[in-house]
Amino acid sequence: MLTRVRQFVNEKPWIGWLVAGLLLLGSVFYFLRTQRGTDPYSPDRMTEMVTIRFTDTNDEIEMSRGHMDRELRRRGDKIDPSQGIINPKTGQPTGFLFNKSEWEEMIARINREKEEIRATSGGKSIPPAPRKEPSPQPPPESTDKK
Repeated sequence: MLTRVRQFVNEKPWIGWLVAGLLLLGSVFYFLRTQRGTDPYSPDRMTEMVTIRFTDTNDEIEMSRGHMDRELRRRGDKIDPSQGIINPKTGQPTGFLFNKSEWEEMIARINREKEEIRATSGGKSIPPAPRKEPSPQPPPESTDKK
């Protein structure tokens, strides 16, 4: 069987080159496809503009994904997926992404990361790094003679 394939490719080398080219194109496509969007905190992803729709007023706004992430992280310990971004007109948390599964995945990821931080730090905040306080400087002597 293999000898027939080898003989066929030797007779028609363009078929071998065609198969090799297709495999190369397929592997490049697969590599590029799997590398895109793997890091949820990549600069490209965090500067991406997303559309938020408020369910109480049906208004839509655009904000960067990083700004939305920051607003969600500033909430309490655990984020409720049914509570959205605060509507500036009504003050109610009614703003959500259009893609519900993306919204739920984002909330689950943020809650999981908050839980991991709480577990590793024992629920306490990390104290700030010590810093050297500047020593008081004496007032400059006046050069005026009286």
